[in-house]
Amino acid sequence: MYMANGRAGVVDLTSVEISELEIDEDSLLSGDAVSIAERLLSDIGGEGFVMGSGILTASLVPAACAGFVIGPPKDNGKRIAPLLGHAGAEFKLSGFDFLVVKGRASEPGYLWARDGMLEFVRAPEFKSLDSWGRTDKIRDSQGDKRIQVLSVGPWGDAGFDASQFVVDYWGGEDKSGLASELGRRNLMAIAFRGMGEFEVSDPEGHLKACLRIQADQIDRMGRSSGIESYDAAFAREDFKGLLHRPIACFGCPFPCRSFLKIHEDPRVMEHSHKEPGYLHYDIPALHKAFGSGMSAREATDVLIKCARAGAEPVSVLAESMRSVGNASASSIEKLLGSAHAVPRVGLDALKGGFAQSFGDAQQYMKCLGLGLCPRYWAKAGFSIEVVSECAELAIGVPLKG
Repeated sequence: MYMANGRAGVVDLTSVEISELEIDEDSLLSGDAVSIAERLLSDIGGEGFVMGSGILTASLVPAACAGFVIGPPKDNGKRIAPLLGHAGAEFKLSGFDFLVVKGRASEPGYLWARDGMLEFVRAPEFKSLDSWGRTDKIRDSQGDKRIQVLSVGPWGDAGFDASQFVVDYWGGEDKSGLASELGRRNLMAIAFRGMGEFEVSDPEGHLKACLRIQADQIDRMGRSSGIESYDAAFAREDFKGLLHRPIACFGCPFPCRSFLKIHEDPRVMEHSHKEPGYLHYDIPALHKAFGSGMSAREATDVLIKCARAGAEPVSVLAESMRSVGNASASSIEKLLGSAHAVPRVGLDALKGGFAQSFGDAQQYMKCLGLGLCPRYWAKAGFSIEVVSECAELAIGVPLKG
């Protein structure tokens, strides 16, 4: 099968039983991985979560970086979060198209996927670590700094609705409290390393078609200036003064991420400080921080604190403003350490969030289902017709829909 593993890993944390499901080719080639994940979630009674990737994830199609995590509905709404950066592609290259998780582990630990193998690693010491500490611990113990880690911090452990999962060290995708689904299962993290390869139906044709589309899109979009290219509110001078460099996700020619240094000179390329700054792509969180009167430096500091705690920053900032009357690094730090459950801000309030990339929710789901970044493709101009030629040359059949 082209561009797919044809496999889902299934983990029952209660019994620590690990198995595999074969995913039929017709389903995978439909280009609707979200529907497959929903069916897998339904098959386990809706009590668990599914991590997935699209048929084009890790292809040469521009910004084919997306995976996703989907959990049981809540408040009559679907709970789904994109998995971007290098994580979506890395997960698919680990040998699985989907990961289905149910049950609850008897002690804390993490799931570890690589080379088509999957295991639960007991790690009781993770209870004393924040999300960044867990990422560092996994990479050190497994001996590979390129391992991608989806981790939850103390807020996810506590099952707070206003928690967020963190990809490596950065937050912004999880606006649905999906970290709580991991935490309440005693699952501290999911780690994966992709060393696999995929066959492509017409490698040369696929490459040429993807480069042609990419050149046309970039010619129209112009030069990227990181997150500022997606929101002019971040053209402010204090933000620019801390900018180290824009960073792109896997296969993306138009970076929407801006790394700011707050602990050392942003003009120096190498990092001398262990934790020099933060990778910004959480547009709603920055809007909320700036709206509360914070400087770019203060906002970056607050997002670091929230990421380490595994707390969703828009909700935390809103609660700080409500309960204390202001939002500052000290008030946020106090709130994060209080183990106080705060209300999760609704998705409809999050201007600039990934789910709001398109005005049409169906297009958003279609992008994720294919494995494409919705933020990039909303800006570049998404249509099945634009993607189809590249996709068919990769998977050997026309895309449906």
